[in-house]
Amino acid sequence: MVEARLGIDLGTSSAKCIALDGAGRMLGASQERYQIERPSHGWAEQDPEAWWRAVTGTIRATVAALPAGSRIVSLGVSGQMHGLVLVDHALRALRPAIIWSDARSSDEVRQWHAKLGADAVEAMTGFPIATGMAGVSLSWVGRHEPAALERTAHALQPKDYVRLRLTGVAAVEPTDAGASLLFDLDRMVPDARLLETAGLAPEQLPGLVPTLEQAGELGAAAAREIGLRQGIPVAAGGGDQAMAALALGLDTPDRAAIALSSGGTVLVPVGPDSSAVTGYHRLAAPEPDRTLAMGVVLAAGLATDWLAAMTGTAPHALLEAAAQVRGDEHLVALPHLGGTRTPRANSSAQAAFAGLGFEHRPADLARALVEAVAIDLGASLLAIRGPAPASTSVVLSGGGARFAVWRQAVANATGMPVALSADLEHSAIGAALAGGIAAGAPVDFDARSRVDGTVDPQPEGVARLAALAERRAALAAAASLPVQQEGNPHG
Repeated sequence: MVEARLGIDLGTSSAKCIALDGAGRMLGASQERYQIERPSHGWAEQDPEAWWRAVTGTIRATVAALPAGSRIVSLGVSGQMHGLVLVDHALRALRPAIIWSDARSSDEVRQWHAKLGADAVEAMTGFPIATGMAGVSLSWVGRHEPAALERTAHALQPKDYVRLRLTGVAAVEPTDAGASLLFDLDRMVPDARLLETAGLAPEQLPGLVPTLEQAGELGAAAAREIGLRQGIPVAAGGGDQAMAALALGLDTPDRAAIALSSGGTVLVPVGPDSSAVTGYHRLAAPEPDRTLAMGVVLAAGLATDWLAAMTGTAPHALLEAAAQVRGDEHLVALPHLGGTRTPRANSSAQAAFAGLGFEHRPADLARALVEAVAIDLGASLLAIRGPAPASTSVVLSGGGARFAVWRQAVANATGMPVALSADLEHSAIGAALAGGIAAGAPVDFDARSRVDGTVDPQPEGVARLAALAERRAALAAAASLPVQQEGNPHG
């Protein structure tokens, strides 16, 4: 009989479910999409019921693909970070979820700055005061929809809502809780001043469960809806970046990862004194007493998807065309359609192209966006790890890793060989690994051996991106738009 561990990832645009056996082999996978709702300028919301429909659908489809006689031994959850889901005492969502890319709360950001101080909050929480963060979004709800906040029984992160629906148990866990602007990262406890500023009572936060421990069991109602047996152990799970780190083997400082999906991220394990990392996010790792540093470009795949929609082109076709054109160091792009998060949070930052000519086509613009994202991610990697090359291995993951133009741009921007992960759905895989650990049925999974080739930097490409980085810095300075300049990997 095959024993399967299910991993569920609640992403920004879709829910995914994968099943692993005890040797780490993929037994089945499924995906269901949903939309981001933008009912007003700067807003980004999603319907928790749409999440649940997608989650249940993708679980059913994954289980249907398993070998006959398979037994589900555990579930784990992963999900988009920073968002806010408010549920009442009947465990029903009170309003649409406010997700990480929401930018409505600029006034609340200013209030947090004035009351608490930007540096103090970032030192305590590991994250900047920024729109889209749960604490700041709570302040917005308290100001504009106070009745919803008054009726709130639990303030949850997105994947915690999915776990609640699976188990009937409300809980938070360190990787997401620490990224909410509500917790002291080092002590991993809610901070009274942060809660008071957010307008949240301590009892509105559920209890904290370690990421790799069991948070509950599959409840009767969810089991009937999904078609599984009641009582399957469900792990606390973690935020998508932390779960991806688990699947990518980011357990020592000699390994870093760059992920290309809706946004772009750099993840680097850092030592106990992670407070020395400034300008970049710090989040709890899945394992206790470990920390990850993270650099972020908010719009990576979102930027090229936007361009594809604007030009009436399929996203994959646009990226394939971009790989066929020669990059132009005179065509400069800033990819910040939704603002910036690192090295400085600025929700007002905007995207730009400069150097456009009659000769440029959509493929040229797509390549410029890809290379702009890669430059920022490469600069983040060097800024986090410092001048000494502590990170000797960089692994590339995410949907963008399927495309040659993204792969080569990252290698050229970092100036380092980039290993291509043989897996794609790292957050879902990490969730499955967490579920197996929590249920006492761990997976034999050697993340560092799961590599499907390496892309080396091209000397001419490294030089061209160095020149492009300088032009971008000058453009950003002239337009008062922030880009990473310190720790530029080319200078």
